[in-house]
Amino acid sequence: MKNKPYKNKEQLRQDYEMLGSTRQVGRFYGVTNVTVVNWMRRFQLPRIPKMYLYDNNSGWGRLAELYIQGHPYFKKQFKDLGEIDDKSKFDGLWHWDRVNIKCTHYKGKLTFRVKKKKHDVAYYICCVYVDEINPLIPNEIFVIPSKIAPRSGIGVTLEPKGKYHKYKLAHKRGVEFTIEEEVMYNEQFKMTYKCPSNK
Repeated sequence: MKNKPYKNKEQLRQDYEMLGSTRQVGRFYGVTNVTVVNWMRRFQLPRIPKMYLYDNNSGWGRLAELYIQGHPYFKKQFKDLGEIDDKSKFDGLWHWDRVNIKCTHYKGKLTFRVKKKKHDVAYYICCVYVDEINPLIPNEIFVIPSKIAPRSGIGVTLEPKGKYHKYKLAHKRGVEFTIEEEVMYNEQFKMTYKCPSNK
């Protein structure tokens, strides 16, 4: 192949928008995912995976990032680093502190994987989803300072007692943002991301 299509900015943009992920574009061109990522970086093309992907953790993760960046509590002070690069080392900046956003849809033990020798963020924003209630809106959010978080995984509970109970976003509701603001935001978010897309 003399003129490799992934070396053409507009062609690469169109194929990514059509296929929805760097992995699919790589398969389409017969090259590695890394090759596609490198060329998209070179062209400064945003890499935002399609949301709500079945059996794909990154789709769920990106959905949580989008939810957090627009939430009434975070939005004024939040910079989404996944907007340009979905492979960014950090998910965002909140009050200029680096944060990573974690999510779980697991029905059993609520654990968020960290696996760090040394924490490289100030906070872990952990979203707990209960799919039977709503797979798009977190049932609870924890804003956990990294200085008190283990370096392997963070285990939370929705019960009133628990190590991270005081870090629940619910404690800020009605104080730092209104319930009405959150309800309105949740409805808008559900309308925007209600349609599932296959990987």
